Amino acid sequence: MNCHYFKNQSGTKEIYFNNLQEPFHKAQAHIKATLPDSGFTCAYETISNWPGYKPTSLISLANLADALGVRSVFYKNEAERFGLKSFKALGGAYAVYKCLEILIGQSPLRIHRSPNIEKIISKITVTSATDGNHGKSVAWGAQMFGCKCVIFIHEKVSKNREYALKEFGARVIRAGKNYDESVKIATEKAQKNHWHVISDTSYEGYTDIPRHVMNGYEIMAYEAVVEQNITPTHVFLQTGVGSLAAGVTANLFRNLDYAPRIILVDPENADCWVQSIRSKKPVVCEGDLDTYMAGLACGTVSIIAWEILSKTIEAAMSVSDLDAARAMRCLKYCKNSQHSIEAGESSTAGLAGLILSLNTPALKQKLKIDDSSQILLIGSEGVTDPDIYKKIITGEVLSEA
Repeated sequence: MNCHYFKNQSGTKEIYFNNLQEPFHKAQAHIKATLPDSGFTCAYETISNWPGYKPTSLISLANLADALGVRSVFYKNEAERFGLKSFKALGGAYAVYKCLEILIGQSPLRIHRSPNIEKIISKITVTSATDGNHGKSVAWGAQMFGCKCVIFIHEKVSKNREYALKEFGARVIRAGKNYDESVKIATEKAQKNHWHVISDTSYEGYTDIPRHVMNGYEIMAYEAVVEQNITPTHVFLQTGVGSLAAGVTANLFRNLDYAPRIILVDPENADCWVQSIRSKKPVVCEGDLDTYMAGLACGTVSIIAWEILSKTIEAAMSVSDLDAARAMRCLKYCKNSQHSIEAGESSTAGLAGLILSLNTPALKQKLKIDDSSQILLIGSEGVTDPDIYKKIITGEVLSEA
């Protein structure tokens, strides 16, 4: 049995260990076949030359590491990324770039364009479904390169996130009860109107664009390991469809000579990765997927992400909204470094999973975490909806009472 049970304030929880995990070199070869080195090289060379590019901070949470009994905890702060306050800036905008490059047969950067190419690009429309951050990246890319953009959001996406999309010039359409429904509607509308879908999830017959998205996401791990010189023993990654986790994992396996222990962390009400690891195959998570972790409210795993993560991860677990809220407050109020960190509600599932694991001695031992362990967390977003952030931080919602 690959399940381990443990308890916290919220009750009994489960973590599923991955029986499909492969030896390091075999998994590394599989990753390079799925996401070739050339794809990442192209993404890095392109994105690192965009105006405003710089590596995001890697913050040492030294006091938290001491409290948890590990050597170090590092938090990659994607709130700084290109002014979009999210790691998604690396994926959607780059995928728009690659889509246009293929359509026009040359770089879509304005510096390289003739008036005729300018006119052709202006008639192209890209589209995507989003909970907020991915759509904002796609809209930013469309604005940067000069094409049109239509973004689909479901009924639970906040007004603040809708307004943020419109600020980048996107036409925004509300459709669907949740993210998965919005994806289907966006795909149908794109086929009817000859728009180009820029999705960060992959499915049968649609894999090229999501590969470009993951290649962009790889940059986070590249910066952390190659440029900022950390050697993590454990990585706790929030999931969603799995594109972030797959991109980070792929680059870790490219640039390390060992396999770090990677733990995926789902929201409890959108635990498609927990269910899939338990079943040893992709499983669709049913229900309304209702969670404050809006960017992770996905019911279907990306098939490319499955190809990578099913071969590499150690385990998958889920956390409650309250667990994530506690982690947000920890970053805001605890003396983790020289300053507090304002982390969005979709960015702290990894930290919440780490805290739960280390507060459970048997689980800590099973994950082989000790005082020599170096933990990497990806702080995937900053405050992308100030109203929701304030309510969580002040305890107006998800309070300890």
